Amino acid sequence: MISYFPAIYPDELVYSWLCRYYVHSGFFSSKSAMQELYCKRSDNPSKEFIGNLNPGTMEQIAKIYSPDKLVLEHTMYPQYARFIPLEQKNTALYRLGHDNCDVHHLFCVLPRSEGEQYLRFCPLCAEDDRKTYGEAYWHRKHQIRNMSICTKHRCRLVESNVPAKSEQSFTFCPAEHCIVYDETVFEEDQLMVRYAMYLESVFDAPIDFNKDIPVSSILYDGLSQTKYLKPSGRSRYTKMLADDLKVFYREMGLYNIVSMYQIQRVLLGSRSDFSVVCQVAFFLGMKSEELTSPTLTLEQIQQEQDSHYMKETAPVDWVQLDTNTAPILERFVQSVYDGTANENGRPERVSERLVYREMGLLGHQLENMPRCRAIFERYTESYPESWARKIIWAYQRLRVQGKPFYWSDIRMISGVKKKNFHSIIPYLQLHTDAETVNQIVALIE
Repeated sequence: MISYFPAIYPDELVYSWLCRYYVHSGFFSSKSAMQELYCKRSDNPSKEFIGNLNPGTMEQIAKIYSPDKLVLEHTMYPQYARFIPLEQKNTALYRLGHDNCDVHHLFCVLPRSEGEQYLRFCPLCAEDDRKTYGEAYWHRKHQIRNMSICTKHRCRLVESNVPAKSEQSFTFCPAEHCIVYDETVFEEDQLMVRYAMYLESVFDAPIDFNKDIPVSSILYDGLSQTKYLKPSGRSRYTKMLADDLKVFYREMGLYNIVSMYQIQRVLLGSRSDFSVVCQVAFFLGMKSEELTSPTLTLEQIQQEQDSHYMKETAPVDWVQLDTNTAPILERFVQSVYDGTANENGRPERVSERLVYREMGLLGHQLENMPRCRAIFERYTESYPESWARKIIWAYQRLRVQGKPFYWSDIRMISGVKKKNFHSIIPYLQLHTDAETVNQIVALIE
């Protein structure tokens, strides 16, 4: 029975809070702490959300903080759910606080780009934390995508050696142990500082759980007084917008600049990615309040919805669409295939249905996109081959822990059913060395 939880600090990630619980409670290892906190041995701590905590842990936490408060104020929910439809937003809030699930089923989580692979920190914030609380901790706002500056101290954030995605090993990495003194570099580019403050203000703003105004309508209103929207309101000059936006952010030195395809999907209402929306809105000169507290009338929303008639009737430039989509598709399918898109790191099978759903493509469009089709076919595999890769991943994951394990352990974390065990054996040698194959087969038999 958990009898003590430390107080959670302002803007602290739940992951950071649990790391401090692990230290304060005197556990000898992360594994022993996780056995007390989580439901299954295969559960990893979630860096951005709460994770699969067991009922006893959640009951103790609920006595201190409501699940909704924990999700809203101590996870990355405001980044991923800010602009999604209202019903989806409410569902995500409930499920993250009460029902363990794969966050990829709740909203889009894009693969991480350069500069976002590890948890970030501000050296001066860490110093302040130690003076105020006696220890450093992981701040949420330092982990916002494309956030490179601490807005409080106007200095550049530093990457730690702690991976930002859920690790493939069972480890708690407290900030106090992982953040060491680092040289403070102050940001001299005032535009970059303004952009960081813009991201923070959008992230921090209260989320409206009553109104459901599409972000496509909000951005359409922002485009209305610019050269990127035809006076009639029927045509958006998306390529011109994407080209100008790329020049603008490239000069700022932004890590990950959105593509024309990503902008198109947001403007047409099929996606609502935080980073894409903020980049477009900041470039257009929109105030953060226009994104977080929009005051559009029903007529304005309808005007934007009516403008989509061109989406169905205008001819599609397949060559351009194929060219723009190919690099995005490559990153996506690679992350699914190797497991980096998954919270627990498990590789998955790349299916045509998954590609169509996640890339926002309509039926049979890949047939008109040869580059994208070639990328998809390169990752196509049978179910047994996919199971084989999962088995190898699970075996290697358990092996690095240095403790005895059995075939049932592999089955539990790989998700491969017992009846399919023998069908995967011929595919093992395609993805690992002969010695590993023999060891896995020996466990099976």
